[in-house]
Amino acid sequence: MAQFKVIGEAWQNLCLHKTRSLLAALGIIFGVASVICMLSISEVARRDVIGRIERMGLNNLILDSVKPERLRKQEQHRSNDSWIARYGMTRFDLEVLQDNITEIETIVPMRIMLSDVYANLHASDINVVATTRDYPRVMEHEPIEGRFLTAVDEANASAVCVLGSDAARKLFPLSSAVNEVVKIGGTHFTVIGIMPRKGQTGSGGILSNPDNTAYIPFATSFARFGKLQIRGGEGVSEATELEVNRAVLRVKRGKPLSPIAQAAHNLMVKRHKQDDVAVTIPFALLNEHKKAERIFRWVMGSLAAISLLVGGIGIMNIMLANMAERRQEIGLRRALGATRSDIVLLFMGESALLCLLGGAFGVAMGAFLAVAVGSLAQWTVVFQPLSFPLGIVVSMLTGLIFGTVPAVHAARLDPVLALRVE
Repeated sequence: MAQFKVIGEAWQNLCLHKTRSLLAALGIIFGVASVICMLSISEVARRDVIGRIERMGLNNLILDSVKPERLRKQEQHRSNDSWIARYGMTRFDLEVLQDNITEIETIVPMRIMLSDVYANLHASDINVVATTRDYPRVMEHEPIEGRFLTAVDEANASAVCVLGSDAARKLFPLSSAVNEVVKIGGTHFTVIGIMPRKGQTGSGGILSNPDNTAYIPFATSFARFGKLQIRGGEGVSEATELEVNRAVLRVKRGKPLSPIAQAAHNLMVKRHKQDDVAVTIPFALLNEHKKAERIFRWVMGSLAAISLLVGGIGIMNIMLANMAERRQEIGLRRALGATRSDIVLLFMGESALLCLLGGAFGVAMGAFLAVAVGSLAQWTVVFQPLSFPLGIVVSMLTGLIFGTVPAVHAARLDPVLALRVE
């Protein structure tokens, strides 16, 4: 009962000086709110990045064709000319990789097609990617309606395609896209399947958006469109001879990725003197991200500690001023039989209650700010479950720690001298 009495008295004393109590708690409120909001935003970013990396396949290696710096400079100097850019991986490169690196289980090539997609005479911003039948298994992305490309489609260079979820919705919003016909470039393709929503993979680009993609057989891309792809505009055209934009290498289970990635890189360096192939290990990216995440958590913890330190110092200053104003009250309590422990409990109770309320308001404000930012940025807000109770508990501990000095000073006051204060 004594504890409840102390809490009741602490509450009454705080209510007597509402403005001063609010000003004292502002440091705690804004400190906790900022930490809660930043934790929520960082958790959204963390899950998004990890999700993109995992969707690339943690047992895969990614080889990307990159335009060499030499060609980039040529583009700048020959901006008014029509010319052909040749770079990147070829189909024969993939055969060399498969023959020389026995740890590779499957290679899935991807080729970006510079062709528009039409449905009912309306063009759309859908990407076109040529690939093989192994894509769903290697990328863990199986169709939810119809089927994917087969070996027969590849052998016959069939004019069939599979649509990503967003692509199907854009082209045929009112009906199923399966068995419908779309026009890619100048060729009509029959839709044979629809893929489920997968989300972004990697850091950006056409190949990182599988939901807005139409997939056609790899052999069909050469049979129907040829090796050269021409992008034109205002009398200037650029022809690109690029057979494979990306190759996803599925490594046999249990095999180390780094040595295989190094072997693949060495092979490409020997075959490509202009350094136009880049190797990415999603598993290594994930590990690097986790290291960066641990550093970020230390930074966040430091910011939280600084915020609470500033708030705690504010609490301590207010409580010291409070003690100076209440000298007569302290002397009267001591004269009526209150012990030093009673005075310590009273002042520490006020400090802890003030920080507890500040922490609660800070948590509510932080959650509100996180939801507001999430709605503006159009992302799903994610909260770490322990952040709310942890914020309140740490706030209360801050009050107990920084309220100790004023409480001890108040308990050590001489009752006679305290009563004589005017």
